[in-house]
Amino acid sequence: MKDKTELVKDINEEIRDTVIEVAELLKSDRARDIVVLDLRGITSITDYFIICTVNSSVQTKSIVRDVEDLLFKKRLKPINSVDNYESPWVLFDYNYFVLHIFLKDGRNFYQLEKLWNDAELIYSSEGDEE
Repeated sequence: MKDKTELVKDINEEIRDTVIEVAELLKSDRARDIVVLDLRGITSITDYFIICTVNSSVQTKSIVRDVEDLLFKKRLKPINSVDNYESPWVLFDYNYFVLHIFLKDGRNFYQLEKLWNDAELIYSSEGDEE
């Protein structure tokens, strides 16, 4: 039987693996400039940010559907979401991680990477082709 420390380590690894899996799904759905920031030890609001840029609200809807399907299979549901797909910033909070889907203008305006520049970058596909 595992002790509490081993269980927490297993959970942390499972969350990190899930976050990377979401980032890879975003990439396969042709999102651009995908980054995952490790916020553990920096803030208590969440452990990770997943940030990406999309071309349109139609692409946002498609990505959200795919991410929800993936996470439903893992029994994860957002605890909060801003799902106005016409918005330049769509956000889904899964407690341990927050998914930020931006249109280009929204990404340039909010600049989350600069706000959280002390976070460790654990995944990047920046500079992907459109």
